Formats: sequence, C-alpha cells, structure tokens
Amino acid sequence: MTWQSWGGSAGVSGAMQLSAVFACLRLLSEAISTLPLDTFSREGDTRVPFRPRPKYLDFAAPQQSRITYLSQVMLSLLTDGNAFVVTVRDEFGAVTDLIVLDPAKIEVTSNGRNEPAYRFGGRTFDRREIMHIPGMMLPGATRGVSPLRAARDVVDSGRSAQDFGAQFMANSAVPPAVIELPEGGGGDQQARARSIAKMWNETHGGTSNAGKVGVLIGGATLKTVAVTPEDAQWLDSKRFGVSEIARFYGVPPHLIADASNSTSWGSGLAEQNLAFGQFALRPWVERIEDAHTRLLADEGMSDAFVKLNMDALLRPSLTDRYASYAIGIQQGFLTPNDARRWEDLPPVPWGDEPPPTPGISPT
Repeated sequence: MTWQSWGGSAGVSGAMQLSAVFACLRLLSEAISTLPLDTFSREGDTRVPFRPRPKYLDFAAPQQSRITYLSQVMLSLLTDGNAFVVTVRDEFGAVTDLIVLDPAKIEVTSNGRNEPAYRFGGRTFDRREIMHIPGMMLPGATRGVSPLRAARDVVDSGRSAQDFGAQFMANSAVPPAVIELPEGGGGDQQARARSIAKMWNETHGGTSNAGKVGVLIGGATLKTVAVTPEDAQWLDSKRFGVSEIARFYGVPPHLIADASNSTSWGSGLAEQNLAFGQFALRPWVERIEDAHTRLLADEGMSDAFVKLNMDALLRPSLTDRYASYAIGIQQGFLTPNDARRWEDLPPVPWGDEPPPTPGISPT
C-alpha cells in the first residue's frame, strides 16, 4: 500500500455545507496556501536565502504543488486541529516528498520514551516519519483542539436554521394554516376539510406554484396561524451563527460577506488586512514555519529556517508605502535602492547612499 492511497475525507463535508464554515475555511486556507515559501539563514542580523533549497520544498511532483500542499495542511488544521505529514525518504534516509494524511485516521500514542508515536494504517511511526503540526493544544494533550468540534453546537444550530430555511422555501406558497368550514354544512365535515386541504396543497405547494390565486369552495376559509421567519427571528439566528463561526476561526465577519455589524478592525483596507494577518493568519503561519524548520534541523540544516512570506499580503497601500520610504530615506536609515528593491524595481547607480541630512555638512 502506498502513502497516496491512505488519504481520505476527514468527515467534515456536512459542516462545510454551512456557508459560514466554508467561507472561513476557504479564506484562511487560500490566504496561506498562496504565500511564497522559501528557506533562509542568518548572517548576523541579515536574512539571506539558504541554498541549495531542499528539493522536496520545490513540490515538483506532478500531483503536488505548493498551493495544494499548504491548502491540505491548513484544511487539516482548521477542521481537525492537527496536520500530519509523511516525510517520504529515499534509501539513504533523505526526505524526498511531503504527503498530507487524513488526520481522522491518525492515533497519537507514546513510544515509551516520552516521545510521540503515530498509529496509522496498522503501523506505528515516529516523529521522523510523520511530521505533526498541532493547532491550539490543552496542557497534557497529544493532539490539537479541533475548531469544528469546539464549535459543534454553533455549527449544528446553523445547519438547523439552514434546513428550516430550505423547508420554508420549499413550501413558501403554503404557510402553516388551518381551513375553516362553516357550521351546518352537513355530511362528513372532516372528510370535506381533508379533501379541500389536499386540493390546496397540490395546487399551491412548492415554489413553482407561488403566486397562484387560491379558490376554496363550500364557504371554506384559509387562515394562517404561523409567524413569518422574520417574526420567529430565523434571520437573526442565521446572522448570529455566522458571527459565532467567524469568532471561532478568528475571522472578521466582513471578510466572509457579513456586513450586518460595523467592523472594529479599522476603517481602511490596509488596517483591516494588517489586523487579519496579525491575529488570524500569523499564528497558523508560524506553526507551519516552526514544524518545517524543525524538519530542516533533523536533516542536518540547523542554520536554516522556513518562511512563508506575508509581506505582500500585509503591505500597506501605495501611498502609505511611499510615505514610509520617504521618511526612512530622509532620516538616513533607508537608501533609495532599499525602497526600490521592496517595490521590485531595479537599483540605480546613485541609490546606495541616503541623501545628506538637511543642515548637516557631510564629512
């Protein structure tokens, strides 16, 4: 049996049918899976590219890509609270590929030496064979907390509200009602009422019959007895569910198309992006970076580290960037070529020195 054949669904498809859950998973996983990934080392206080970069981080396999790999890691973390990655190795023990496993099929145990062991597919593996990336962990726990399991009551309530809405729309032309017959009509009144109710449901039930003119015979009248969904606060319960799910995932509601309340995440797009990156994305990014940096150390590259570059995602607006560059250059701690490099522009011959400070003669 190959590693590839051991995958599968973590059983979250039901929760993902809820639009708020799907939107949070999509937003967080796609935001992180599209970040550039590279390896670096430190030379003094300067970060420099680490080369040659391990080939398995190039994700050159036809069935694998950086975006696919990071998306699978993130969806595992966001649903199960854990990501488990097989470090496929060659005959010399060097890592050649990374494959994300179904976290629902992993049992975390101990190997008796105070080290974790992973039971999967009828076999036990150590931490060199399976890389474990946990999310938020309780003290003494061996697995991270599942956000979906923690939000189970909210998700169940949201699905109930969604099912109610679907049921209501399917019968939107027939609100819950009673049919009243005049007294003294003679015959079997119950049979007449059932016959009239059946005729009404057949001719007016379902959205395809909405808007048709109803006719009741024999003096019968139709009186609705149920309140509307708005009166029953159905819409309010759906809005509450969206906000609650967004809160579990640390996502500002306005980023999943919930503008029902004013946001306190800042008034400008740059401020909102910065807050989203700091409070929602960075904790996940650093967990992924830390796990892969430890993998590099296990491979003998202890001076290297993995970085997911969030600069492009969190960078300020063009006006704010140019204003910051101008201040840095005027104060002498940036050069024009520093600013040009961050804007992906080629250097200029005169751009490696800051301009002289006004009022101070150069020495």
